[in-house]
Amino acid sequence: MKHISFICACLLSCVVFAQQAYNVASPYDPATIPVSEEQRGEVITFSINQSLRYPGTTREILVYIPQQYNDTAPACLLVCMDGILYDATTVLDNLITSGEMPVTIGVFINPGVVYDEDHNVVRYNRCKEFDSTDDTWAQFIEQEVLPQVRALKTKAGQSINISSDPNDCAITGASSGGIAAFTAAWNRPDMFSRVYTTVGTFVAMRGGHEYPAIVRKTEPKPLRIYMQDGWYDVWNPIFGEWFEYNLLMESAFNFAGYEAFHVWNRGNHSIKYGTLAFPDAMRWLWKGYPARVNKGTSNNGMLQAILDPTHDWTQVSCGISISGDIYPAADGKMIFAADNKVYMLSADGTCQLLSTLKIGEQLMGEGLTLRSNTLYKDGQKVADGLRGCQAVQELSQGKYVALCEEQTKTNSHVSVLTEGTRALAIAPDYRFCVSGQEHSHHLISTIMDMKNNMLYSEPFYYLHDLTNGTLATAGNMAFDTNGNLYVSTPLGVQVADHNGRVRAILSLPAGAVHSLAFSGNYLYVRCGEKIFVRQMKAIGHNPKHGAMSYQSQGQG
Repeated sequence: MKHISFICACLLSCVVFAQQAYNVASPYDPATIPVSEEQRGEVITFSINQSLRYPGTTREILVYIPQQYNDTAPACLLVCMDGILYDATTVLDNLITSGEMPVTIGVFINPGVVYDEDHNVVRYNRCKEFDSTDDTWAQFIEQEVLPQVRALKTKAGQSINISSDPNDCAITGASSGGIAAFTAAWNRPDMFSRVYTTVGTFVAMRGGHEYPAIVRKTEPKPLRIYMQDGWYDVWNPIFGEWFEYNLLMESAFNFAGYEAFHVWNRGNHSIKYGTLAFPDAMRWLWKGYPARVNKGTSNNGMLQAILDPTHDWTQVSCGISISGDIYPAADGKMIFAADNKVYMLSADGTCQLLSTLKIGEQLMGEGLTLRSNTLYKDGQKVADGLRGCQAVQELSQGKYVALCEEQTKTNSHVSVLTEGTRALAIAPDYRFCVSGQEHSHHLISTIMDMKNNMLYSEPFYYLHDLTNGTLATAGNMAFDTNGNLYVSTPLGVQVADHNGRVRAILSLPAGAVHSLAFSGNYLYVRCGEKIFVRQMKAIGHNPKHGAMSYQSQGQG
């Protein structure tokens, strides 16, 4: 019996191996056949030995320039991780010649390695660079790689003229390079619109396993995505099953309305099938070019409820550098302080000077300033003894809620919440307030009684993070009239329901959202020194207009 069991086990093992074996008889795509020497593109090699973002690393970069290239017109761009994969230069030679791809310059980037003085490897940087989910890799490409590529010359003396239009730019990679390709486009859709990812490591290495949930919650971006993976894909099961996570990603793309295509096969964690699929992936990603890659329509009910599909983000500017918090004002406008002056900005870009701040005075909201531990309303003192205050919200009928570093002298109009940060929001019904915790996924919910005393604080709201541990509630928060909370974070504006769960994420190509102001149905955000505004279906609640009831969402 044991002998029979052993034979059965061996047969089963052979069957499994056979299922994973590559079909060497697979027909080859014509685009994989090498072209003549005269038709081949040129490849230039250079190294980056000094990096601001990855100190001490050395890497080789190869640049492919097709025969059809002419520097009088900007070429499209294909960025690939781990050097020249997929026999890519041969495929590009063929597809560009046949017109199935536009004239495209390929930039093939190897991961960084740190060597000691004897040229011994001290550290491999590949996992750090490729599997991280923040925007550092995209910044490296944009600010350290592409400028050096553009400084090159071809053998014929032509300059390297690459388009900066994201519709003209694609990015690809395998394994950790596959998630790196997606991450770069996800964080910077203003750089890339077309993504090819093979055997991507969307697993628990450096946060990639969070992507399926975040894709479902985030407003769709203008991305076209081609995925390849094998049923037996796994490199190390400690981090998860590669194929299962790729299935979750494909499901998330489908739910979120992306134009996404997938090819699953019997392969394992190998580039073999990714190479076979590469020609068709390029044809599909560039189909219809130069028609633009557009946003899809998500099935996310929260996004549908709060967003007006006829309006998108618009950048507004009044020529003034803004670096602090922004606050809601009347009639769908917002206010901000700059150079000790207070301004009001409209959605059409109209800017009006309101007042001048005194030295040491801080703007806390419309008409509110804080100076020398004293709170002023339109220049009139309303409360004092507020040492260490970082945020103040005005309630109706001359009442205020303040966030301070320590319990201090108050009067009947001010309640003090200790150990907070500058982020503070009051629920529309005045029943609780929310405050931020620095470097935390959580926001604190604190119940307020009828006298605005603070009771029963607990970490209640949970925020998402793709910044590899640097999450902070960087700016302020606001409620809409339905009781949903809008929070400015490095990931974008995260919108949470009554039970503290983020259901929607609004991201911007400009990057992290540092502050927001929700006035009427206009949502303003500050990204760095840039201000964007969007007309919403939802309406922001201004606490000074008084308490209002709203329908409960239950405990579901």
